[in-house]
Amino acid sequence: MHVEYSAVKLRGAKYQGDLARYVKAGSEVELVREPDNPYDSDAVRVLAVVPSQGEIPVSIGYLAKGAASRVARDMDAGRTFRGVFVGGGVDATPYVVVLAAGEGEDLKLTRLKHR
Repeated sequence: MHVEYSAVKLRGAKYQGDLARYVKAGSEVELVREPDNPYDSDAVRVLAVVPSQGEIPVSIGYLAKGAASRVARDMDAGRTFRGVFVGGGVDATPYVVVLAAGEGEDLKLTRLKHR
């Protein structure tokens, strides 16, 4: 299986109540296209489960603009993406690893088991 990936800065976290700081590194995140976003028609919102907010994923920010434009184009063409939250401290920019399977392949994320 061929997997493409990129580490992407999470932007706008402070406008989302800085909820990203409560997301556990290694957590899967949802990537949601927002073509009607008034600030960026290529916007890709990042949703994650934040323990203090319950089990429903909430917005923690957006993919940085350059990466979002490439991901948005491919999402609009029907390509599926997955995201994994990398983390970032109180003063550090949080990152998300964006993953996509090769054309015609499926991408399923599973946690590695430690022995």
